[in-house]
Amino acid sequence: MYTLYSLPGSCSTGISVLLTKLGQPFEVVNPKEIENYLSVSPTGQVPALVDDGLLITEGAAIALYLLEKHDSEIVAGKLSDKAVFLRWLMFNYATLHPAYSKLFAVNGNMEDSAEKTALMQALADKLSDTWAIVDQRLENQKFVVGEQATVIDYLLAIYTGWNAFFPAQSITVGDNVRKLVSTVAGLPEFQEAFAKEGNEFVAAA
Repeated sequence: MYTLYSLPGSCSTGISVLLTKLGQPFEVVNPKEIENYLSVSPTGQVPALVDDGLLITEGAAIALYLLEKHDSEIVAGKLSDKAVFLRWLMFNYATLHPAYSKLFAVNGNMEDSAEKTALMQALADKLSDTWAIVDQRLENQKFVVGEQATVIDYLLAIYTGWNAFFPAQSITVGDNVRKLVSTVAGLPEFQEAFAKEGNEFVAAA
């Protein structure tokens, strides 16, 4: 059985959904409920996965490890198809997620001021531009890559829920993204994973 260190509603929940989709048994541990999580993950970040004594951190690394270990077609097919999948997986982890991280950092570390308000909206505008890239990708297809939902789509749905943390900012995700999120939110693996973490998914308004 896998052990997954995850914070409900964070990017680590995407790994919960993936494990559920793969049909793998796993235990979820909230790092806030254990002593010295830094001994597990030196950065203090989630997710972290333990597989028979092997510790893996970094979401993209965990996702790829699980997909390859369990012979997912998405990484076992043509190299060109794998390249497209990797592009969008890394877009999720290295572009879209950090765009939100900047908003969280400014919101949590700057005193309220006109300067903070302006900076927050500037970051929100940049985030909207980033979502527009995803929205365009979904113009003529149901999912970002392939004919079925992947961890990429799970993560996108989760990220949209983070908009609720910034009610004073205008963040546009796009109609095509909203359609994707509606589809993903209805998937059995998505609902089961959220329930397992004791959380309820709320999409962007």
